[in-house]
Amino acid sequence: MKEKVLSILLEVNEEIGDYQGDSMLEDEVITSLEVIEIVSALEDEFGIVISAKNISKENFATVDTICDLVESLPKA
Repeated sequence: MKEKVLSILLEVNEEIGDYQGDSMLEDEVITSLEVIEIVSALEDEFGIVISAKNISKENFATVDTICDLVESLPKA
């Protein structure tokens, strides 16, 4: 599953593959517009719904936190 998530992220922004920090948003690796693009792609790929309350800098901090979010959501 992590490989699929990473593939989606790399399609949106190739810099994510090299990122080693703690917060992609705070470090300006991804933009808020890219987060929306990522959300849409994750919803399509995994059959989930990511609500506005789940869109936070904590949930979109790293590849691992995004994977945790995807795994925590029920299939639509």
